[in-house]
Amino acid sequence: MQPTQRLFRYLLLAVVMLFAPGSSAACCVGSTATLQPGNQAPDFTLEAVREGSYHLQDLQGNVVLLSFLNSQAQASATPDPSRSQIISLKSMLEQYGLNEMVVLIVDAARLRTGEQPTIDSLINFTYDWQLDTIPVLRDPIGATTRSYGVTDTPTTFLIGADGAIQQRWEGGVTAPQLAFAIEALVGVRASHTTSAATPVTDMACSGETPSQAKFAGVGLARSLSNEIWVVDNGYAWSSEGAFPLQWIIIDEQSIVGDGKLTLKVSAHYLDSDNRLRLVNQQLQPVPADEVRGLLVEEAGILPNVYLLPFTISLEKPGCLQVDAEIFREGDSRAIYSGQTIVGVK
Repeated sequence: MQPTQRLFRYLLLAVVMLFAPGSSAACCVGSTATLQPGNQAPDFTLEAVREGSYHLQDLQGNVVLLSFLNSQAQASATPDPSRSQIISLKSMLEQYGLNEMVVLIVDAARLRTGEQPTIDSLINFTYDWQLDTIPVLRDPIGATTRSYGVTDTPTTFLIGADGAIQQRWEGGVTAPQLAFAIEALVGVRASHTTSAATPVTDMACSGETPSQAKFAGVGLARSLSNEIWVVDNGYAWSSEGAFPLQWIIIDEQSIVGDGKLTLKVSAHYLDSDNRLRLVNQQLQPVPADEVRGLLVEEAGILPNVYLLPFTISLEKPGCLQVDAEIFREGDSRAIYSGQTIVGVK
């Protein structure tokens, strides 16, 4: 055999082996492009870091939020987005976890570090981040990571109750983006369908603003002003534990620009002067394509929209006056403000 023929034969054999079924290259080439919303989520069975195992097929009938993260991400001047992703995942579980949604984290640190974390480091990770209610799953040979076409962390999938992928986010995905997508699948939150959920009209609070269908893809919202809205699905607020809300800010006058916004909400019961501090958090901007879907009646130039999912705790039933203010970074004066009265059960 001539040297040229021998070289050609070796190259051909290498290509065949590279793309052979079951090879690591074959499983990954094209998988990132093909595994997209509408595809069936690949099944897996993975061991949890603490205890037990999780089989995706067993979770059908539940919405699943599945995130491939770098468990070894460290705080730095340019932090790994996996750290902020964990915070968003915990927020979503708090907001929607009682309504048949499961949140799972798959450790994919080897994509960033090139090494598989030890079991001790993974256990420490779960305790450091207080992941008592979110299972962290081990993928020791990376088979599940490859089957989902994940090449970097974080990568997050929203899987519907039928097992089909509804959304895929590569890189960090904000809590507002997650909230909009999840809300469309799970509907009214569990906290609003329990015995604590009472229509606001039953509370008989004078001056109460009724909730209305202002936005698409989320529940009924109550107006504090033309710019400040709170999504509560038309129910009385609950004093029985944590109560999740979504605050939506519409910058109709386009006066915010590129600055950061902070929402401050305080309240007091009408029979008391004791003021409660409910919210003091930075708002997240909503991407333009999601604004278009959210404000279905809007035409022409879309306003800037900001959102904050936030859980509050109230001390007792009664009629509550709620005051909200929006502050631009570096400005001590509120650019927007609003007020309403709500019934608390």
